[in-house]
Amino acid sequence: MPISVTQAALGDEIGVPTLDCSKKETCFDRLAVPPGTQHGAVFRLAEKGMPNLHGRRRGDQYVAIKVVVPTKLNEKQKELLEEFGRISGEEVRTPHKTFFNRFKDLLKIV
Repeated sequence: MPISVTQAALGDEIGVPTLDCSKKETCFDRLAVPPGTQHGAVFRLAEKGMPNLHGRRRGDQYVAIKVVVPTKLNEKQKELLEEFGRISGEEVRTPHKTFFNRFKDLLKIV
């Protein structure tokens, strides 16, 4: 299941699609994602998987977490992430600007 960085860091409750759609309810089950969840963490939904061929029980469904990092940030988001990095004691380096980006910044000033 893909979740955001914020959901992984702070925790959240997400809807996970399940195989059990025999009821007239939706085919989702709630999964509590604890704060600090890392990419690749696996959670078990007991008896939400495939039915056992020789019995009445169902197997378990395993949910792997995929933390999705945003690819495009606005200026405010960048500032807040840089501030978070500084508060966390990380050395925050801004990438070198290309000629085109420096030219765009120059045009903004004029």
